[in-house]
Amino acid sequence: MRKALFPALALFGAAALGLVALRDTVTPRLDAKPALAEEAEINADVLPRASSHQIRTASLRKEGDGHYWATARVNETPVKFLVDTGASLVALSKRDARRIGINVDNLQKNADVRTAAGRVKAATTVIDEIVIDGVSVKNVSAVVMEDGLEHSLLGMSFLNRLEGWDVTTNAIIIHE
Repeated sequence: MRKALFPALALFGAAALGLVALRDTVTPRLDAKPALAEEAEINADVLPRASSHQIRTASLRKEGDGHYWATARVNETPVKFLVDTGASLVALSKRDARRIGINVDNLQKNADVRTAAGRVKAATTVIDEIVIDGVSVKNVSAVVMEDGLEHSLLGMSFLNRLEGWDVTTNAIIIHE
């Protein structure tokens, strides 16, 4: 009985290997897709639905000066920002504030702002929208600096409103 079992097992093993080899050479049937599609339609009520909200990302590039920069559309006007994670708020230069439509002559300097040059007075405002490569944040708190600001700063009042952001050696990647 033992002698008959070994050849049968060997034959069975060879047949199994042959089937595996054959399976890898056979092309899939083209008519299998409709059956899978029908099954998906039948089970559509139990499948998780994809979110219609697309994740948007943008890259704030690191330039030769070692700083990260972004060109944003602020109230539909292009503004070049120095990204400053140490700034609590977005800070607009007087020139950029005027360009985006803020009446800088009627602003009241109602905020004390600490800068590298010391304390200065600034005017608070709210920016309707800042958009960078499709990433959009609305109603962003900001200050308008009368003096001492060469470039507008993209501060944490913008960055904290994002879904997230990551720093790489060449860019800050922001996610909406």
